[in-house]
Amino acid sequence: MRLCWSLLLLVITADVSEVFAQNYSLYDGYFLNPYVYNPAAAASSRAQVFAGYRKQWFGISGAPTVFTLTGSTLVDGSRAGVGIKVSSISRGFLNSTEASLSYAYGVPLNKDSKLFFGLSGGLLSNSVNLSDVSNANDPALGSLSSNLIPSASFGMLLASGSGLNFGVTLPKLITDQQLNSKYSFSYLDNAVVTASFSKWDPNPKVLKKGKGKTLGKYRKTTNIPLELFSIYRYSIYGSTIEATAKYNFNQYIWISAGYRQYGGLIPGIGINANDFSFSYFYEPGIGGDMPLKTHDLLLSLRFGKVNKFRDKPLPTPINKTMPPAQTKAVVKKPETQQVATKPVETKPQTKEVTPPTKQETLVTKPVETPKQENTVVSHKPRMGRTAVTDTAAIAREHEEERRQLDKHIEDHADGKHDDPHNQPVNERHDFVKRGTHHEELDAATYVIGGAFKSRANAEHYSKTLNAMGFKADFGHLSIRNIWYVFIAQEDKIDEAKKERERLRKNKIFSQVWLLTVQE
Repeated sequence: MRLCWSLLLLVITADVSEVFAQNYSLYDGYFLNPYVYNPAAAASSRAQVFAGYRKQWFGISGAPTVFTLTGSTLVDGSRAGVGIKVSSISRGFLNSTEASLSYAYGVPLNKDSKLFFGLSGGLLSNSVNLSDVSNANDPALGSLSSNLIPSASFGMLLASGSGLNFGVTLPKLITDQQLNSKYSFSYLDNAVVTASFSKWDPNPKVLKKGKGKTLGKYRKTTNIPLELFSIYRYSIYGSTIEATAKYNFNQYIWISAGYRQYGGLIPGIGINANDFSFSYFYEPGIGGDMPLKTHDLLLSLRFGKVNKFRDKPLPTPINKTMPPAQTKAVVKKPETQQVATKPVETKPQTKEVTPPTKQETLVTKPVETPKQENTVVSHKPRMGRTAVTDTAAIAREHEEERRQLDKHIEDHADGKHDDPHNQPVNERHDFVKRGTHHEELDAATYVIGGAFKSRANAEHYSKTLNAMGFKADFGHLSIRNIWYVFIAQEDKIDEAKKERERLRKNKIFSQVWLLTVQE
């Protein structure tokens, strides 16, 4: 027993400032929940909750025990993510509890790669209980006291479409000046660097290939069951490096093998069942400096559908008001110019009247000067006049289409579709290839509520549905040059069919159909 307390006392008092202020523990499942270290990972594609329990140096009284609870999600249709983290670390007579909130923002680098930035802030509580310590008068314990200090961290995460991901975290942005008075503080005193490669998708998309009798379903073959992860925990008090290989037998079960510097081998196993997963890691002490055993458990739950990251920028509102203003202002000009040209056409009639030829010169001079003014100024308007008359005709068509659209909302009748087809709406399911338009629909299966030639009308319909309480959005399809308004977006066709049937119970969406966009 004396040996256990001596070992624990050595760990705690080795450097008091490190224990109190650093306050980030080891996690064997770091690759399953990267948010536990990096606030930039808060923008997870689905809302998820992780609960972890770690019993270190099993069998030794007062050995470190860690409990962690995290939650994170991407805000659907945006580039931002939010997260929350609560952790508790017990080291015998020393307990540390931290609660923090995180905000992450992603910047699209290209079609498949994004760079996320994250910042977290919260409070860290350190409490000391020396009532159970037999030698509480030890000078090494004299400097320990309970306190409450702010905590903050910053992280960056590069998510690449090639499967390579890199992350950097500065876990300690704030220090306790009283505790660290004899040490110089730097934001770079602690850092966590991660790197990984993963091309594994537990639920690959089902696509259709062929025509007629040869039409069949197939899954993407880009899945690689082996995933590789590494993490480097740097501190001025000591650093460790760790590497893990994870092999997925299928979407339900996987095994892992890791090695941590000074800690030795770390085998692990995981089980997935729909939105629930469980993983277990065991450190037998083989290959490490001390033959101490550690157990690490991790539970996770996922909620809701896959949230959509907004790759395209928000549309500018300037284009919405410009066309009507131009048509009104320019349409009037042709009328006035036509009236001005009528006297010019009557000139030949004046030439037939022979009497005063001087009056002709007097009449023609004022007429010629406006002509010269018109020729100088009207050169550019003529170039724009044909375009304006075209946009005026298009604007009239769009206004008529919008009137029909509003009537559809009011009467709950069948909406207008600019996408002709021969199939019954209840059976319609189109498969198309994704184009290169900057507002192109992503590769997925959509429940379509309307199709329009005009972007303005598609946006108007989408906003109207959102104002009525429905969740709608719109996008472009280059191969058809049509804007589609969708009420649901799913990665799986079966899930999209369920959404379609659910929506058809509402009279407004009785004619919705499916559209699958493929890469």
